Amino acid sequence: MPITARELAYDLLSHADERKEFVTDRLEQRLAAEGLSGPDRGLAVELVHGVIQRQATLDVLIHACSKRGRANIEPDLWTLLRLGAYQLAFLDGIPPHAAVHETVELTKRTGRPHWTGFANGVLRGVNRLLTDEHSTAPSPPTALPRWGEGGELSAPGPRVIPLRDGGFRLLIESVLPDPTSDPAGYFAAAFSFPEWIARRWCERFDRDELWRLGFWLNSPGRLCLRTNLLRATREELLDALVAAGVSARPGDVPEAIWIDSPARVDLLPGFTEGWFSVQDESGMHAARLLAPRPGERVLDLCAAPGGKTTHLAALMHNEGSILAVDVRQDKLDRIRENCERLGVTIVRTHLSDTDEPSLSPGDFDAILLDVPCSNTGVLGKRPEARWRLRAKDIAELTSLQRRLLAFAVSRLALGGRLVYSTCSIELEENRQLVESVLTERPDLRLEREVHLVPGRPADGGYQALLVGQAFQPDIAERSDR
Repeated sequence: MPITARELAYDLLSHADERKEFVTDRLEQRLAAEGLSGPDRGLAVELVHGVIQRQATLDVLIHACSKRGRANIEPDLWTLLRLGAYQLAFLDGIPPHAAVHETVELTKRTGRPHWTGFANGVLRGVNRLLTDEHSTAPSPPTALPRWGEGGELSAPGPRVIPLRDGGFRLLIESVLPDPTSDPAGYFAAAFSFPEWIARRWCERFDRDELWRLGFWLNSPGRLCLRTNLLRATREELLDALVAAGVSARPGDVPEAIWIDSPARVDLLPGFTEGWFSVQDESGMHAARLLAPRPGERVLDLCAAPGGKTTHLAALMHNEGSILAVDVRQDKLDRIRENCERLGVTIVRTHLSDTDEPSLSPGDFDAILLDVPCSNTGVLGKRPEARWRLRAKDIAELTSLQRRLLAFAVSRLALGGRLVYSTCSIELEENRQLVESVLTERPDLRLEREVHLVPGRPADGGYQALLVGQAFQPDIAERSDR
């Protein structure tokens, strides 16, 4: 029998813990292999991303409707319950009876008919727990929180789950932690984040900003294209997209175009011709901050998959040289594929250890260092990252980031420029790390830094432009006092 969207989603989700790679990375391969297209393709993508993203909220709903504890429920059955609960709680376009029936049918299609009665009972319970009282800002029903004219949010209760884009849904009973007495617990359960992240952010942000971050990082993905100026202008690409019936608009960055409706990237006009690549505006800022010039020698560390690499080449008018370094051959192959499609010829790749690549010191006029990080500024696009990240990882990452930055600085020519970039919003990985390095390196100057706030208007992150200068003993002496 042909595989269904729900069956594909269940298969990927139920085997998630068995593989080291991200499920979302395997999704495109499976969609192509199974031949799903149109609405079925869209539903499979929605279910995989949504169940991973909102699993903590789904677990609360399932626990409230099951007499068995999770320890007494098979992991694959729990995955199936999450799949059904997600459709009931978050997908308005699917009637509840269809969500329950089609999910329960998976027990038979996957050879587990003994699950049928239990799955049917739990999912019907979840459906009863959810009321029809739901809304989006700015005019929710009286029982739900309200957004004020100044953007503030009235106090929510433990019977409210946030939906998307400022929306809410009321439950018939309180199954969530109380947001007043336990704001971190409520945020973790209602917005579906690890508790350690919720506690960390509760200490740093007020409630309105915390909720705004939660809504943004759970909102539908937004597709942004970077025009490849080696092949086309933004106006030419916009005209081609509009002519093909694609809703598109220019972004804030000169090369950026936002696509306002779901679309398959490889079917968009100009893809085969190399007119664009997919890249968020926050990522485009890094190359523009470095501002590479034609003829310069540029190093791109941690370069895969090559979005920033090819942007650097475009800004250099494909004149000069770029060395793209990464630790895995398959990632370097991806960079070469992107360069070929986009018509970039000045990039050569280098396979090397992240800490000590075999490169001569002082060789490069400009260096882009986009370090491995916690990804907390892009947890919406990388839903699995929020569950794989652990509290202790922040310290381990900052240690690696410091080593990489020290290495990059040692390869910078006198007067050269270096951009340190993350997609994290954690202070330890960003400003605090840069300031700490600057106290140890009087031959560096912080020229400019950019704090990218998630949702304003794109992904979150941090970028710092550092400039190398001649070592001055008097500066070193002053820094020691």
